[in-house]
Amino acid sequence: MKLLKHTLDGFFYQHWTFLVAFSYFFKGLARELNIAPATFLNWHQNIVIKTFKKRWQRINSQGGIYFEINGAIFPDFSSDKQTFYSLASMVFDDTFLVPCFYNDNHDSTIIDKLDKHMVEGPYGYKKDLFNVTISKNDVVIDAGAWIGDFSAYAASKGANTYAFEPVEETFHLLCKTAKINKGEIHPIKKGLGSEECEINIFTNKDHSGSNSLIIKNEKSTEEKISITTLDRFIEENKLERVDFIKADIEGAERDMLKGATNILKTFAPKLAICTYHLPDDPEVLEKIILEANPNYKIVQLQHKLFAAVIN
Repeated sequence: MKLLKHTLDGFFYQHWTFLVAFSYFFKGLARELNIAPATFLNWHQNIVIKTFKKRWQRINSQGGIYFEINGAIFPDFSSDKQTFYSLASMVFDDTFLVPCFYNDNHDSTIIDKLDKHMVEGPYGYKKDLFNVTISKNDVVIDAGAWIGDFSAYAASKGANTYAFEPVEETFHLLCKTAKINKGEIHPIKKGLGSEECEINIFTNKDHSGSNSLIIKNEKSTEEKISITTLDRFIEENKLERVDFIKADIEGAERDMLKGATNILKTFAPKLAICTYHLPDDPEVLEKIILEANPNYKIVQLQHKLFAAVIN
């Protein structure tokens, strides 16, 4: 029943084509029955890739081949099918579903409905004076930038983004994305936490965005990464304001917020924070934010927390 629900949710709310919904359902059915041959899985993957390619505008220029979606530009990852598949099936929804299919309207009447049917939910929310969306000239922190999907979206809105991605191979892809977008994207090869340090992270070489500080699987390798705090970064770089913080950092969101206490108190940026990595994330993250700045109003959805100070 859950597989059928996810299939119908994708078709009706996430604008999957009939072919994508059909292949998704039978891929899931084959997996559940443990009869999924590699040829079938490759068939499903190829359908998804071809379908999402149609939604991306292919750009040929002297610098190479790029893909553009709603003003955000990406290198041609299509030669790496796993990367493109991950980009299409995972990132498209969270970052680009609302801009592409709902005219970038993050009104609560839309987001509340989508939140019930999406795996993680969008990164924006508006209700009356409560507005957690990106505006032109905003200074944005993209914590857990991956290959630059959200940073590219922010650039398309005219924002100035500092994109934190500590994993070597993923950072290389982020730099490619940053280079070809029209807006300002500043890649920073560091993670964000509550103190300056170096730690080990479990990385996956498929670029799926599933790197983790706490979960290791058969595909994982360990990599040492550098951690800084947002408070220290802002001080060292003499930034005069921060307007928006997006964070999807695999359970380290609480440490990032602890390391941004001064920013929350002084600049009161809008916040869009993932809350699904650890069971107590919703309660813990809200408490940290309100202790730093009691003026925040907080909205909790299934997988994300939105916060803003209403003047």
